[in-house]
Amino acid sequence: MDRQTGLLLAAGSVAAGVHAGLAPEHLREWAPLGASFVAAAVVAGSLATAVALRPDRIWPARTLVLVLTGLVSAYLLTRIVALPPLDPDREPLDTIGLFTVAAELAGVFAGLRLVLSQGGNR
Repeated sequence: MDRQTGLLLAAGSVAAGVHAGLAPEHLREWAPLGASFVAAAVVAGSLATAVALRPDRIWPARTLVLVLTGLVSAYLLTRIVALPPLDPDREPLDTIGLFTVAAELAGVFAGLRLVLSQGGNR
C-alpha cells in the first residue's frame, strides 16, 4: 500500500471511529443529529474498508475524499454560524473536533494526490 492510500485509509478510519463514538451523545441531544453521526460513521467506515480491499479501484478513494470534504465542511459550518434547529448558537471549537478535522483534511489531500496521480484510470 502506498503512502497516499495509507493516509486516506487512516483518515476514513478516524472519521468513522470518532463519529461512532460521538453518536450516542448526539442521539440523546437530538435524534436526527445523532442519526447523521451514525450515518457518517457507517459511510466513512464502509468507504475506508473499500479503499483497503480494492486499492486497484479509484471509486472508493474518490468517494471517501468527497465524504471527508463534507464532514470537514459540516464541522466548520457549525462553528462559524448558528444552525437552528441544531443549536440556536454556533458551536464552540473543541479538541476532538479539531483533531478529527485535521485527520480528515490530511485524508482529503492524500486522496486528491492519489486520484490525480492515477488520472482516474483505476
